[in-house]
Amino acid sequence: MKFSAVFIILVFTLSASAKPFKVIRRDAAAEQNGKDALAQNDKFATLNENSPCKVGDQACINNGFAQCVGGKFVVQPCAGGTICKALPLVNAPGTSIACTTQADFDQRIAATGAKAAGNNNTGNGGKTANDGKAANDGKATNDAKNNTGNAGKDNGDPQKSLTLLDSVIAKGFANNGQDQPAAGQVASLTSTNNFINFCATTKLPLTDGKQIKTGSCNPAPMGVIAATTNMPSAKFQFPANNGQVTAKKSFTVKLALKHLETGHFTNANENYFGAPQVVNKGGDIQGHSHVVIEKLTSLSQTEPTDPTKFAFFKGLNAAENPLTVDVTNGLDAGAYRMCSINAAANHQPVLVAVAQHGSLDDCIYVSNLAYSASGCLTRNGFFQFTAK
Repeated sequence: MKFSAVFIILVFTLSASAKPFKVIRRDAAAEQNGKDALAQNDKFATLNENSPCKVGDQACINNGFAQCVGGKFVVQPCAGGTICKALPLVNAPGTSIACTTQADFDQRIAATGAKAAGNNNTGNGGKTANDGKAANDGKATNDAKNNTGNAGKDNGDPQKSLTLLDSVIAKGFANNGQDQPAAGQVASLTSTNNFINFCATTKLPLTDGKQIKTGSCNPAPMGVIAATTNMPSAKFQFPANNGQVTAKKSFTVKLALKHLETGHFTNANENYFGAPQVVNKGGDIQGHSHVVIEKLTSLSQTEPTDPTKFAFFKGLNAAENPLTVDVTNGLDAGAYRMCSINAAANHQPVLVAVAQHGSLDDCIYVSNLAYSASGCLTRNGFFQFTAK
């Protein structure tokens, strides 16, 4: 059993339904696609999770999207109000599998002129959309906004299309990695459609450019991965590691960077993780950095810090190198860890080509000198702060 490798993205949120479909054409080829889709759905109706299958097989089972894992189907439910269906392609032979609404499915079948065997029942009480008439009265439309079968293009722009192009399907995503076993290694999630509907399986809200503190699922691709020759690196030039600054006195952090084109940052409240990482003509990631300072119990602290608590945080958005930021009024007396956070323009951590690499960020440890009223000198040579 082998099904289409082209998939139409119809579900973007857990509550959304597929967009209305408009007729593109109606001819013998389109009718055959409609017949093939009906036959495929009839085949799906005979399957269950225990039906035999092989890697790469996909189907619709119990209204959910199913993939073959370990010789059995694993079913992922569609978003609320939608069901899994085989759909006829528009400008190419074949079918696609996607989560859509029953009404959209009926309309697409009606547009092809195909009829189900027997009673012409396509799932809408025995009637096709518009009482058996093709959508839009059988007239073709060149509305590019609804052309989901134009080989992944919309007036030549694939970024407006709802079709996944064959050229971008990563076949390696279908491999769970266990063909090269290693102690403790876990199997990867797999997909033959680039995980385009993965978020529909999580029951989480879409990130959708927002910083959702309770967690979310992000449908945006990772984007352009920086080559090993362009991996970013950072080093604090001031303060120095194991250095000291005077407590409660302003100081300026200075951060030097390599292979990060600074000055690129989007609206963190509306575009957070909202677009793929990109690089410049030289291959360097376009992004920005941050400085975060966390207070420690001492420089010898071994307990992990709490990421929700920090003494200072600042995004460094300037198009300069080194980057600088003023810590106005300084910090209370104590020990601190200071780290950089290099990010792409949409605030995601920078992504590079290999797993084994040096740190892409820098962390240093700093103590604050503080004077007591008596000004007594401690054994380590620092003035000890005494609360009064």
